[in-house]
Amino acid sequence: MSFPTFFIHPPKCGGSTVISCFDLNKGNDQFINFAWDEDGWGTCRAKLLETGIGGGHQPYGIHRLIKHPVDYCTILRDPLARQISHYRYAVNGKNGEVTRGVCVSTKEALAQQGVLSLDEWVSESLGGKNLFVQMLSGEPAVNEASLAVARIHLREQISTVGVCEDMSEFLLRLCGSTGMKLPFYFEANRTSGASKGKAHLSDAARQKFIDDNSLDYELFRDATRIVEAYAKDTGSIFSNALELVRVIQSEINQLENPHVYSSWVFGFDGSFLSRVHEVIRRFDLAPINAYLEFAQSQRRPEVDLFDGFVDTVGDGVVRGWAINLSQPERQVPLEVRIGAQIVATGLSGEPRPDVASAGYPSSNSGFSITLPDGIPEGFCVTIADSTERLHNAGTWRQGWHCE
Repeated sequence: MSFPTFFIHPPKCGGSTVISCFDLNKGNDQFINFAWDEDGWGTCRAKLLETGIGGGHQPYGIHRLIKHPVDYCTILRDPLARQISHYRYAVNGKNGEVTRGVCVSTKEALAQQGVLSLDEWVSESLGGKNLFVQMLSGEPAVNEASLAVARIHLREQISTVGVCEDMSEFLLRLCGSTGMKLPFYFEANRTSGASKGKAHLSDAARQKFIDDNSLDYELFRDATRIVEAYAKDTGSIFSNALELVRVIQSEINQLENPHVYSSWVFGFDGSFLSRVHEVIRRFDLAPINAYLEFAQSQRRPEVDLFDGFVDTVGDGVVRGWAINLSQPERQVPLEVRIGAQIVATGLSGEPRPDVASAGYPSSNSGFSITLPDGIPEGFCVTIADSTERLHNAGTWRQGWHCE
């Protein structure tokens, strides 16, 4: 079973352009934008399972919120370029869409009013400091530990990683991993015009941003290395396909594009999608199809994605539940750790009908782990060989309470 594709879309990293590729392949309005509403995530979840494609400005971990595995993909951008683009986008009212009801933060509103300068926006990392690490780790705190988690997610948990600076390369690999056939796009939601007024960026602000967002720069370099390594490892079957993709894309770029300065949120013009398809049909796609067939044959197994909760610690026993959302029938190996030391282990598999009734795909997710005598305080409960975390996992202190 293939999981639905979830696109983690950091702001101002070409996400609307990526979504145009989904529309070219799947049809207009099939991509589900994940935004919280009065039904929580329920409506988005139902639509995602129907169409198989969705995403948004959401961090890694949406599988826990919707109680269903997903196939993650993401795209990053030079952090400073992203920051400047975000400022200019805020200044022009998000290409005028603020007047159409698109949400705006307080800082974005101040930028639009001319109260905040580009220098201030960049030097203070407004709109998010080390945003990539925050989004791709899914961790509440941004530090070296969360950078390590984000790096593991890039290498192991996120099936397709790209950089905004080479959209065609990313979309070709995305099609290879998802089964889509057309690795093309039309540019969308580019910031219109140039910023007005206070648009100077000082060297001091630039350097402060680079220093303050050093973790994001490390993650961006990791993404770039992943892209380069893939091209080297796959050789001519990939490079030949990419060469043709670039030729066709240059022809698509000659079309008069009504969406270059508008978001996909309000829909793409179906007649324009048809014109893009007409351009593509003029070419023999054999090199592209050969690569896509190769990529599908090399697809790695679906990754294991988990959820769970530590309910109580008492009478020398840790109790809770854990579930492998990717393979619900499998028991989840668990470890009780004090720092790097494993002091106890256990497996899920006990009856928990309450978990199943809450919408999870197993009624046998419970666990009970007996603690050794004399265990010191300060332990955590973890999933073995995984960056995935249980809720309420610790640190547990004697008493027993969770910090």
